[in-house]
Amino acid sequence: MQDSTVQPPTPIPLYSEAPHGLQSQRSYFAGANCQLSALEFGDPEKPPMILLHGMRDHGLSMTSIASAFQGSHRIFALDLRGHGHSDNPGSYAMVQFVADLRAMVKHFQLDRAATSPILIGHSLGGHIVSRYAAAYPQEVRALVLLDGMGPPNAAEVADDQTLQQRWRDQVESMVGLSRDLKAMPDSADALARLTRNNPRLAVDRARQIVEAGIEAHPDGGIRWRWDPMMNMVWQTFSSLETEQQMRWLDCPVLIITGEDALQYWTAGRMGLQASEALYAAELGRRQGLFADARHVVIPQAGHMLHYDQPDQLNIALRVFVDSLSAQDA
Repeated sequence: MQDSTVQPPTPIPLYSEAPHGLQSQRSYFAGANCQLSALEFGDPEKPPMILLHGMRDHGLSMTSIASAFQGSHRIFALDLRGHGHSDNPGSYAMVQFVADLRAMVKHFQLDRAATSPILIGHSLGGHIVSRYAAAYPQEVRALVLLDGMGPPNAAEVADDQTLQQRWRDQVESMVGLSRDLKAMPDSADALARLTRNNPRLAVDRARQIVEAGIEAHPDGGIRWRWDPMMNMVWQTFSSLETEQQMRWLDCPVLIITGEDALQYWTAGRMGLQASEALYAAELGRRQGLFADARHVVIPQAGHMLHYDQPDQLNIALRVFVDSLSAQDA
């Protein structure tokens, strides 16, 4: 283990401002009780790579990675259930997200490919790909987790009263869930919201992400293209189970975090207090759960690595992917 720091299916243009002539092909197929949508990039004769986005995002948000690897890989970017062009079935258990990924692998016959896919997941996508790799270890070439292991554990074990209150809060959060998203007046307002929340995101990329991530609101204006009900996923699995499954993996694993990621995990999370030292120790402990893992930290990046520092992220990914090729040679 090692640590380092790095400074309907017709080919269509990805965006009106598609970089480097990037082309995509959209497919629709059956997932676990819903219809899913995925985009395909790159050379169909090259080794496969699967990209899974995080919560409140969509497959097209991962195109900075697709652009960098389109010449060397066949790349699939899935719209998770409740996101993008995939269905909003109203049911969002972690096992269903993993089953959806399994459905995609089988739909594209990647379980029969000569080379198993590299799985890359951001945040929620990281949880999904790691659990998939735990279930099907022989069908995964390598795993990349982009800040995809969740928040650090609390510094102290909570007492019964605190745990009881946390459980009540989770129950109440489910009671208050609504499928209604507030309307925004137009794409300019959506763009302002996205850039305000992600100040390091380049404006041209932000505009592309917004254009692909909004739809008409039935009451007028626009809304984001995701289902608020998918927040229930966090109540359907435990961190203890996640860590147990990490021990099942023997494929190469790359963990990538931003040096400012702790701010994301502590902001607005009642009861979660963690110092940089605790966070680093937690990352190191979790890295040690894998048989073969390395950790890269991206400077001047937070939780949204592919938004904040896409070029530095791709450098780290390229080093890792090239090391896999060297092993296979």
